[in-house]
Amino acid sequence: LSLAFALAANVYNETFDAANKAYSSANYAEAIRLNEQLVAESVAAPEVFYNLGNAYYRSGRLGPAIANYERALRLDPGFTNARENLNRAVTQTQRRLARPLPPDWEQSLLFWHYNLSRAATHVLAALFWIAFWCLLAVRLWKRIRYLRLAAVFVGLLALAFGASAWAKAQPSNLAVTSETKVEAHYGPAETETTRFELYEGDRVTIDSRSGGWLRV
Repeated sequence: LSLAFALAANVYNETFDAANKAYSSANYAEAIRLNEQLVAESVAAPEVFYNLGNAYYRSGRLGPAIANYERALRLDPGFTNARENLNRAVTQTQRRLARPLPPDWEQSLLFWHYNLSRAATHVLAALFWIAFWCLLAVRLWKRIRYLRLAAVFVGLLALAFGASAWAKAQPSNLAVTSETKVEAHYGPAETETTRFELYEGDRVTIDSRSGGWLRV
């Protein structure tokens, strides 16, 4: 098992380094191919999506570039370079549309969690949950002033980070237009009346999928 992990890590490093070398040589098509190869092999790392976004951006393909910057930021919301490059790419789209907003309840209750990674919220939720039960155990053993208040406060923090972890585990599905122009119809058929048009790089939230169509 250890040998398998070592070999997999070595293959990843070789492909990752080859992709970076291709990018440095302005061979963006090869950099895209190698990074897409890593993604196809289930490598989900912010730096891979970031590099892929850069290669697409240098190739003049704003839609895939924006999509991959978004993927990098979903894994690591504090990835400053990815956010800066995303903003730069969006300003070059036709309409410069802002990213769709999260649900109202999330904006109201979890406004503080957007710069925290999914892993961080899980860890903090677990730590505060353990601390909550430790405080209750101590209170049963010995009465200490303000211990009940501390337990309530820690319990609320555990609930808050738990809600944050749940929200990050079930994010809104985001779609990014990769074609020059895409028509959005009133119904799932080409014959339906066109409601509006999306241009390359526009981001929309997916409500549902049906028969190869997306409701956005």
